[in-house]
Amino acid sequence: MLEVKNLVKKFGSKVAVNNISFKVEKGKILGVLGRNGAGKSTIFRMILNIIKQDSGIINYMDKEITDITTDEIGYLPEEGSLILQYSVYEQCVYYGALKSMSEEEVRENLIKWLERFNITQYLNMKIKDLSKGNRQKIQFIIAILHNPNLIILDEPFSGLDPISVDELKNVIIELKKEGKTIVFSSHRMDHVEMLCEDILIIDSGKEIMYGNLNEIKKSYQKQNISITGNIDIEKIKNINGVIEVTNILENNYNIKIENNNVVQDVLNEIDKKELLRFSVLDASLNDIFIDKVGKSYEE
Repeated sequence: MLEVKNLVKKFGSKVAVNNISFKVEKGKILGVLGRNGAGKSTIFRMILNIIKQDSGIINYMDKEITDITTDEIGYLPEEGSLILQYSVYEQCVYYGALKSMSEEEVRENLIKWLERFNITQYLNMKIKDLSKGNRQKIQFIIAILHNPNLIILDEPFSGLDPISVDELKNVIIELKKEGKTIVFSSHRMDHVEMLCEDILIIDSGKEIMYGNLNEIKKSYQKQNISITGNIDIEKIKNINGVIEVTNILENNYNIKIENNNVVQDVLNEIDKKELLRFSVLDASLNDIFIDKVGKSYEE
């Protein structure tokens, strides 16, 4: 288990991380969300012992993380850290040595993962000659090459095509089933919703929301109604508690509402003979993020 308590980090007068706490159990995935500059990467670097916190505690398996226990951690950084003039094999041998792996262990594990991603032909290819997507796959392989029990993935799907995204998601799910503890950050809310049990939303270094994703969505008041049919949209827009009406396709609308109390008011304004479908949906993670932070993740 990874446990972070009251973590604080300052750079001069700027408070980059302000009293952040969270836990990630074995075999669980925590999604960390925040706009650029929110403090995500600073938290990750403190967990990795790359930089020291000013105060607070970071424990893994009930012990303080040291240079020795970092061998238990795998890290995929948001910014690429590959040496362009190295071959894939040379790069992995270099990073494997940093994790106390022998060259034989590196080669065995590397070939296994290259086969898994169907890219064995890149074994001796220079990093500079790989596409952005294939570099990202190599970065991911390096992060898990030493079979770590704690894995930190900062924007792992960056630069990947849809097929590669699915491959990587499947591997992450398998690692979770193996009991790995995973901390995950992504700009794609759908990926977070699919992979993560718990989420931590931060902004300007502060915790905005933390907890079980399903429980947060159930307790969150604002919801959406999905409607298909020939309806009078102007009447719907004028209902007290209706926030926004969006025309998705012809006769297909999404209506954002304040809470469950508005559902019946919307239904009362619709001619049932013209209604083909009426569904009440939980607020999306993106809706929650925008409401709490004030802007979308991508901005």
